[in-house]
Amino acid sequence: MKLSLLQENISLALSHTSRFVASKIQLPILNHILFSTDKGRLKLSATNLELGINYWLGAKIEEEGSLCLPAKEITEFVSYLPAGRLDLSLKNNNILTLSSNKTESNFACLPSADFPQIPSLDPKTAFEIDLPILTQAINQIAFAAATDDSRPILTAILCTFSSTELNLVATDGFRLSLKNIKLTSPLNLSSEIQTLLIPAKSLLEIVKLAKNAPKIKIGLTKDSNQVVFVLEDLELVSRLIEGDYPDYHRIIPENASTKVYLNRDELAQAIKQSSVFARQSANVVKLSLKASSIELSANAPQIGQNKVSVDARIEGEPLEIAFNYKFISDFLTICKGEEIIIELNEALSPGLFRDQSDSALIHIIMPVRIQD
Repeated sequence: MKLSLLQENISLALSHTSRFVASKIQLPILNHILFSTDKGRLKLSATNLELGINYWLGAKIEEEGSLCLPAKEITEFVSYLPAGRLDLSLKNNNILTLSSNKTESNFACLPSADFPQIPSLDPKTAFEIDLPILTQAINQIAFAAATDDSRPILTAILCTFSSTELNLVATDGFRLSLKNIKLTSPLNLSSEIQTLLIPAKSLLEIVKLAKNAPKIKIGLTKDSNQVVFVLEDLELVSRLIEGDYPDYHRIIPENASTKVYLNRDELAQAIKQSSVFARQSANVVKLSLKASSIELSANAPQIGQNKVSVDARIEGEPLEIAFNYKFISDFLTICKGEEIIIELNEALSPGLFRDQSDSALIHIIMPVRIQD
């Protein structure tokens, strides 16, 4: 292998690619990044066996070839080099010489044959979707997915595709977010891709890597065990989670006996005040509905008590209900409109939270039993 490229290009590529290197040593080769020439470009590949990435960048290729370099060291070293041309040359199949205007360094390599193959997209399953719409939806619901692996199924986002819409659902068992996306162009879907359980962290990586491309291509590998996301200069390959997702439809309230209309910013400010006390008492904040306001209260025996009132328009009967304040705060963070709606039934029934400006987004929070 012999090639030339710009430091600023390979440094950016390495910073993206190195995030997918295995953090815990399973196989020594997984601590490495695969460098390989591919149709006149340099391709960097990394995998932790759950997520894999292929990243292409422009280079002047003089001799084809491939090799594996230790991810941490090569990423750090290249970041310290000044901008400008870098020359890479492989010698004796196990030493890479990297030289610039004032630097020449040698890196020991591992053979590329030891690197696990990252599967590619099966074109028969591929379709395209608007990238900005997808990334917005991921940002709106991914926080509701579980982050621990005690129930792996809950670390996934349930993605249900049809020819005209996409439903995304995330839940950790205490809250649930659902986003319905109406597609501008009908999809021609294969049967195996209509329902997918994709790890939330994989979809969040798409958000981090997404550029200004209008579309993203999605499909499965040939064995249908992994999903592939294709952007202009990169591919992200993620394992799919197997299992039966909880029947989330049964916890979505069909009707509400009480509706509360609130200013988002005023409620967010009240939640912040209450959180100082709620953090010392299992994060519980009680909501007491009055005639034209709601009162938020938190009680921390070792600190004191807090009560704050927020103006509200209330339709229905007065009610007292308690929630984990963090769940409300997370929901308010992703709201764009000035007004939110809370739909309630009973003190121990799920609360349904809506952003008035986005009818396609539903957020449900399970209540906390109020202690006397």
